[in-house]
Amino acid sequence: MLKNIYSPLSGAIAQERVLETIANNMANMNTVGFKGDRVSFTLLEAEPEKNYDSALPPANYKVDVEQLMNIRGNEMAYVGIADVMRDETQGPAISTGNPTDIMIEGEGLLGVNTPDGMRYTRNGSLSVSRDGVLSNKDGMPVMGEKGNIVVRAGAFEINDAGEVWQDKHLIDRLQFFKTADGSSLERVGDNLLHYAGKPEGLSLVAHPQVRQGFLEGSNVNAIKNLTDMIMAHRSYEAYQKSINDYDQIMQKSSNQLGDLRA
Repeated sequence: MLKNIYSPLSGAIAQERVLETIANNMANMNTVGFKGDRVSFTLLEAEPEKNYDSALPPANYKVDVEQLMNIRGNEMAYVGIADVMRDETQGPAISTGNPTDIMIEGEGLLGVNTPDGMRYTRNGSLSVSRDGVLSNKDGMPVMGEKGNIVVRAGAFEINDAGEVWQDKHLIDRLQFFKTADGSSLERVGDNLLHYAGKPEGLSLVAHPQVRQGFLEGSNVNAIKNLTDMIMAHRSYEAYQKSINDYDQIMQKSSNQLGDLRA
């Protein structure tokens, strides 16, 4: 089989992943606290553990064709996905005037106590449950230093350090988390992240910066993502055309070059 077809095939698969990532970014342009993703590529050798130095055996290498079938070479290299990285730049500030809305400036993630365990988010759109627990919009409590944060009926204040005050009394302080390696955070839906790294890689932000009455908008740049989508789509089409050309070459080599004419 003509192995060259796998090079454009690997490129098409990589561009397909780029298109999926950009589509997800565009779909979350209006999601509070959303951080866009970008794809990076890497070069993959088809068979890195070759058993001879050059791509072709020496000219005096005489052996039956069947014995050549198992020889591994270094004649091809493919493209692969190195990583899908999250863009951690700050999103725009959106003024809401709602006292239960907070915006995290700089690093930090809110801890959310979900039925599946602790999850993390930049979405500061909060609410107060019937039991007075400060929660996200899905009713899951956000974590304070003492656990769930319970406020009484009436106004309360969240200051720049994340401290929750009511009637001049300090109730609790919101906990904000950071990770040593951002790639250890996995999206799990509902604008939540799951930390899959080592426990020592997760720590608290010593000096968080919070703005009450504001939300952080998505940091997705619509124009840039739309431009990237056009480029990825055209690249995908070019790879697709190359695959089709190689397919036609293989058809001709099988159906025409092998014909014996009297």
